[in-house]
Amino acid sequence: MAAIDVPEVQKFIANTPPFSNLSHAQITTLLTGMSLSYVRQGQKLVLIDESATVHLIRRGACEIRTPKGALVDQIADGECFGVLTVLAQNPDGLEVIAMEDSLVYRFDKQAFCKVLEQSESLALFFKHTRQHRSRKLSRSQSADLNTPVLQLSTPIEQIMTRQLVQATLDETVQVAAARMTEARVSSILIIEDKHLVGIVTDRDLRSRVLALGMSAEVTLANIMTGDPATLEPTALVMEAQTLMSEHNIHHLPIVSAEGVPVGMMTAADLLRHQELSPILLINQIHRQLTVESLARVCQQWPTLIVNLILTDMKPADIGKVLAAVSDNLTQRLIELAINELGEPPMAFQFLVFGSQARSDQSLGSDQDNGLMLSRAPTEVEGAYFSALARFVCDGLGDCGIRLCPGDIMASNPKWRMTRSQWQQVFSKWISSSTPEALLKASIFFDVRCVYGDEESVVTLLKSMQTEVANHSLFLATLTRSALASKPPLGFFRHFLLESSGEHKHQLDLKHQGLALINDIARLYGLACDRYRVGTIERLEQAIYEKRISSDTARNLMDAWHELNALRLEAQRRHWQSSGKASAYLDPSLLSPLERTHLKATFAIIKDAQEVALQHFAGGYA
Repeated sequence: MAAIDVPEVQKFIANTPPFSNLSHAQITTLLTGMSLSYVRQGQKLVLIDESATVHLIRRGACEIRTPKGALVDQIADGECFGVLTVLAQNPDGLEVIAMEDSLVYRFDKQAFCKVLEQSESLALFFKHTRQHRSRKLSRSQSADLNTPVLQLSTPIEQIMTRQLVQATLDETVQVAAARMTEARVSSILIIEDKHLVGIVTDRDLRSRVLALGMSAEVTLANIMTGDPATLEPTALVMEAQTLMSEHNIHHLPIVSAEGVPVGMMTAADLLRHQELSPILLINQIHRQLTVESLARVCQQWPTLIVNLILTDMKPADIGKVLAAVSDNLTQRLIELAINELGEPPMAFQFLVFGSQARSDQSLGSDQDNGLMLSRAPTEVEGAYFSALARFVCDGLGDCGIRLCPGDIMASNPKWRMTRSQWQQVFSKWISSSTPEALLKASIFFDVRCVYGDEESVVTLLKSMQTEVANHSLFLATLTRSALASKPPLGFFRHFLLESSGEHKHQLDLKHQGLALINDIARLYGLACDRYRVGTIERLEQAIYEKRISSDTARNLMDAWHELNALRLEAQRRHWQSSGKASAYLDPSLLSPLERTHLKATFAIIKDAQEVALQHFAGGYA
């Protein structure tokens, strides 16, 4: 233990919630008997005897774990542990492990309890902390922790097979079959210059060799599946499930960013790992033969979202899950439309905009979509696509993705165009920079193709970026327009709440928070050489291309995750209580520390807006 520098500690505690609400006398009492410890990375802190008291991390990071090693919480600078020890004698035997070299203050238990009795706000804060960690502990000890929904966010690398069986292009089927039998695997990877070029499975040996009476001396190059579908090891189980379901494959090679095989995922691996309800929903969607049966299946949609939120899945991962379900639902509706209307007279792309394009949908999201045609249609062809678009948009509405209030849907003939017409519209918006054009840009420049050839959309986006690069005034004007809205913080960092109406005294987390980050990310996305659609992906690309400082971008990402989590939780509460989704939050429902974090989050957005204003608009609002 080391002696403490009293003035320095007083200053630190006075600026650290919840202690910042204490009087000078109470802080002085807290300092009585306080000591400072240096804790090395990996060191375990067992809270017994004189150490069974509250600790405050001055600098560093720690994990709180159960005796069996299950993670309960992660804490860092300015956060406390030992709360359960003081309030309930740590009945669960929780342990604290330093994640990095740390400096930790230890309060004298008697002095701490004395202040705890004097300060109602301090007692409420630590009661909230205790309840929060108790809930996490309950989840970590529950069999439900292994639930299908939670494990959607498991990275593939945690469950993939790492022992790979490989062959070359000129090796024979007989050699490969013998190697597969010896290794007791059902597939073999075909490698050339250390890179994956193909795959051969048991099914290939049966259908492409035995069934056709081919010789066992035929080379693998003649029967393999070339350029197979792959994922990187950091992809999620959800992505692997979706990809394998869409391509009807049972073997998925896992490759590094350089294309070098590092693992294999099979359908059996996934079945052993879990039974995934969103995947079941997607499979059910593709088995439906009518819009009516699709609508019945999609009644699970709100429950699925609520379950995802309740399992504490990361907001970004929830967005990916919902985008996968939405994309597959849209694709199935297009297939049903084609079954009813006949084959389309030309190739087309079904485009989605806004939140579905960014993969950040939530409860109550509406649809924004359009059609891109390969050429100008005749009157008869135009009627076909009008019927198809109406079928899909109405079907999405029946399935729970409500119609767009602004009529930005493929059913509106205004948003059914050829690629050249879409390019002309984009060019017009960019060159005119009118308020209406800027509003359209904020919606339509977040675009993704969910049906048809994606390359046409890539070409459209490249053309749009070229136009933006040639019109610096547009980016400056878009910046000023995007940054006109500010986070809801007033002087002295008080929240600026709704003053009247249904949401009086509440915060609009969507329009006053998340939308502002999306707008900032879109600006940087337009400035990057490689155009990305998701907000987090845009910020990561901007870091990679050195368009934004790593600190600013990382702060914005953290703010995005924080606000998204609050929005989803607020929507869950509203939905379960009223059947309606709302992104409004009453800040009085938050703990003092959570309110402090939220104010810091809004401050981060405000600072990032100032940086973007300097970068894209010369500092002129």
